Amino acid sequence: MLYITTRNKHDAHTAHRTICYERAPDEGLYVPFKMVQLDRKQVMELGQMSFGQCVAETLNQFFSCNITGWDVEFCIGRYPVKIEDVGHRILAAQTWHNLVADYAWAEKSLAEYICGSSMPQQGATGWVKIAIRIAFLTGVFAELIRKGVADPDRPVDVAVPTGDFSVPMSVWYARQMGLPIANIICSSEENDCVWDLLHMGAVKTDEPIPEQLERLICGALGQEECVRFAQICAMQEEYSLLGIDVEKLRKGMFAAVVSNDRMVSTIPSVYRTRDYILGPAAAFAYSGLLDYRAKTGESRTAVLLAERSPMCDCDFVARVMNMTVPELRAKMK
Repeated sequence: MLYITTRNKHDAHTAHRTICYERAPDEGLYVPFKMVQLDRKQVMELGQMSFGQCVAETLNQFFSCNITGWDVEFCIGRYPVKIEDVGHRILAAQTWHNLVADYAWAEKSLAEYICGSSMPQQGATGWVKIAIRIAFLTGVFAELIRKGVADPDRPVDVAVPTGDFSVPMSVWYARQMGLPIANIICSSEENDCVWDLLHMGAVKTDEPIPEQLERLICGALGQEECVRFAQICAMQEEYSLLGIDVEKLRKGMFAAVVSNDRMVSTIPSVYRTRDYILGPAAAFAYSGLLDYRAKTGESRTAVLLAERSPMCDCDFVARVMNMTVPELRAKMK
C-alpha cells in the first residue's frame, strides 16, 4: 500500500516509511493513498474468521508484513477480546484480555512484530498505532457479527474515551473501511478542544491540541484545509470553520464532556444496576454515551470500547466502590 500525508496528496510514500517515521518530510501525518474497502460480503465473512485472522489480514493490507493469524495469537493470545452485556442495549468490548489486562500491551507486541528494529522507543506511533487499532476493531466486529448484533444493515454506535484522539480516529477509519459503525461518541474531561471544534466550530490552538485531530480534518475536509489548520496551529491563533465545514466535520461524530465527579459516581452506579465494573476511561465513555442518547433520542445498540481492566486502576476503583482491593479482585473473577 502507498501512503500520502495529511498535507500533501501528490507525493507517495512507502509502507516502510510509515513504519519508520511518525511524520513525513512535509510534517504531515501519513494516511493511505486509498483506504482499504470492505464490501457487504467481506464484512459478513469476518464472522467466519478468528480474531487473529482478522487482525493479520488487516495489518497485511496496510503493511504487507506477512503476519499470520497464528503470529497474532502468539503475540497477544488467542482470545484478547470479550463482549459483555452492560444493559440498555450497550455492549462492552473488553480488549484487555491478555497477560497484563491492558490493550496497550497487545498494541506494543504487535507493533514490535510489524516494526522490528524500526520500533520507536516510546512504542507504536503514527499510522502503525492507528492501523493496529483498526485491525483490533475488525476482530471486535467479527465477534459482534457472530453474536448477531451487528451487520451492514444494523450498524452500531461506538463509544470511546477521547484521550489523544487516536481511539476515535481509528474508529472513524474503520467506518470508512466499511465496518457497520453508525455514530462515534467520544468523551473527555472538562475543557476539551475536541468538544469546542465539533460543537462550536472553533478551537484555540495556543493550548495543547491532539495531533490526531489533524487526521479528522484531513479526512473530512481535505488536505488544503488541513494545511490551513497546521498554519494556524503554528501561529497559535484560533482555528474556526464555516457552518458547512462544521457539519462535515461532525458528521457521525459526537463529543461529550464528562466531569470527573460524574465518572466517579458512574462506576458504582453501573455496578449496582448491572453488576458490571467499569474502569475510569470506560466510565467516561459510558457517561458520554448516555448524554448522546439523551440529546438525540437514539437507542440503537452501542459498543463501549474498554481497553483497560479495572484492576489496572484497582486502588481508585475499589475506593469509589467502597470496597477493598481483594474484594474488587474477587468481584472481577
